[in-house]
Amino acid sequence: MAYLETIRRNNREYYYLTKNVRLGLNKWKKVRVFLGGQRPSQDELKKRAQEIEDKSKPFLKASNYAYLSGQDAETLQDLKESYRAWLVQAPGSVKEKLNEDFVIRFTYHSNAIEGNRLTLRQTALILKDKVIPSGVRAEDYNEAINGKECLDYIKSYKGELNTGLVVRINGILTKNTSVTYGGRIRFFDVRIQGSAHVPPSHVEVKKHMLNLFKWYGTNRNKLHPFELASLVHAKLTWIHPFEDGNGRTARAVMNFILMRRGFPMFFIPFEKREEYYKSLELADKGDYKEYVSGMLRLVIEQIRSYRN
Repeated sequence: MAYLETIRRNNREYYYLTKNVRLGLNKWKKVRVFLGGQRPSQDELKKRAQEIEDKSKPFLKASNYAYLSGQDAETLQDLKESYRAWLVQAPGSVKEKLNEDFVIRFTYHSNAIEGNRLTLRQTALILKDKVIPSGVRAEDYNEAINGKECLDYIKSYKGELNTGLVVRINGILTKNTSVTYGGRIRFFDVRIQGSAHVPPSHVEVKKHMLNLFKWYGTNRNKLHPFELASLVHAKLTWIHPFEDGNGRTARAVMNFILMRRGFPMFFIPFEKREEYYKSLELADKGDYKEYVSGMLRLVIEQIRSYRN
C-alpha cells in the first residue's frame, strides 16, 4: 500500500509517493516516486499509483510470514515508517501531550477490561490533574496509578524480555490492591471466570514459563514483530502465571515488544472487549492465524493515527 511521504530538506518540503517493499524477513526497501514541492491532490495520487506499483514489481516477494498476510505486513511497515517520521518531525510538546494521552487511555481501557470502575475522565483527573474524584474506590485509584507506573517502567527498562521483567510488571500493576501475591508466580490453581479455558496446574506454571521464553528466544528474529508480540500475549494469558492481573500484564508485555522494535504502542478498546476475548479463545484453541488477524483488526485504526 503506497502512502504520501513528506521529506524536509533545506527548509523546504518535498513530496513522494512511497511504498515499502519486503526484501526478506523484517527487511524492507522504500520505493519512491517524486511528486514535487507542492502537496499533490488526491486525483494526482491516484494517477501516480500505477507508477509506484510498476516501480516496486522487481523487488516484490511472496509473503511467507507465519500468520500475517503480505498486505497486513506492508500496512504495518507503512505505519511504522510514518510513526518514525512523526517522531522526528513533531515538536517535543506535541509528543509529550500524545504520550500523556496514550498513558491515560491505555490505563483506562486495560483496567476497564478487568472490571475497574473508573471512567476515562476520572482516569485523566487522577493521572493528569492529580485529583482524586469523589466516591472513587481506593482499589480503582491504585490500579490507575499502577498503570502509569508500569508504562513508565517498561519505557525505561533496558533489558530483554524475561521472567524477571514479567514478574516486575505484574508486581507494579497489582501494587496496593486486594491481590495477595502480586508479582509472584502462582503456587495454587486458578480458574478464569466466563472462560472455557482452564489454566495449567500451579505445578506446571514454571515449566510453561520456561518454555515460553525458550520459544521467544528462538522466534524473536523469525516472526514479524506484531506476530511475536501478539503470540507472547496469547501464551501468557493461556499460562495465567499470576493470581491476578494476567491480562493487564500480557497487554503491557505486548506493547513492550512492539516499542522495542520501533512500532507505536496501542490499547485494546474496552468497547471491543468481546471481540478481544473471542480472539484469545481462538489462540487458546491453537488458531493463531485468525487470532493475529483479529488482534490487528482491534488496533489498526489507532496505529493509523500516526500516518503523515
